[in-house]
Amino acid sequence: MGATLTEALLAPSTIRLFGRPFSGLEINDLGLGASSTNPLVIRLAQATASKAAAEKAKTKIPDADVFGLARIYGFSYLGNYFKLTAPTVLLVWGPGNPMPAGIATPLSMDQSGVEFQDESFVQEIRMWSVDQLDMSVRIDVTIGWMRDIFLSPEMGGDNNITGRSDLVGRSDLVGRSDLVGRSDLVGRSDLVGRSDLVGSPRRR
Repeated sequence: MGATLTEALLAPSTIRLFGRPFSGLEINDLGLGASSTNPLVIRLAQATASKAAAEKAKTKIPDADVFGLARIYGFSYLGNYFKLTAPTVLLVWGPGNPMPAGIATPLSMDQSGVEFQDESFVQEIRMWSVDQLDMSVRIDVTIGWMRDIFLSPEMGGDNNITGRSDLVGRSDLVGRSDLVGRSDLVGRSDLVGRSDLVGSPRRR
């Protein structure tokens, strides 16, 4: 994880995430075995081993091996700033770079990724730089009444197994025009009022 903050060759693939550390959840186990070739699993295993070694040697854990969750409010990419419609929680690496608050200290291009400054950040906002090909974990947290966040989105006719409407009230059995009111049986001009049967001149 990580990306260049300079105008290097791969600078256009850099994404700058702006938010704050999220302490409500923790990343412990992704559920994949040690033999997995998933790059995120390998990176987490390396970071965990580095943390254990640093704690054993009583030294500081390198920032590159510190991972956690952050609530992201916006990001910059390709010279543009994007405000998220709803904040999301992402797995990030390192403590993040503190962003200066207010307009007293202008932001640099390395910090914001945008060439002009119309807005300013509030206090305690940090920036994490990632590459567009880095792997991460996104967690969308929704809090509310169970009927609103769980029942309403999940209860529908298509996924109701025990109360399916395939056998009751189907228009295939009741009220089909194939059985009732078809013009083939009632009022057809082939049987009533045809000149061949009624009112046709008799041959002598």
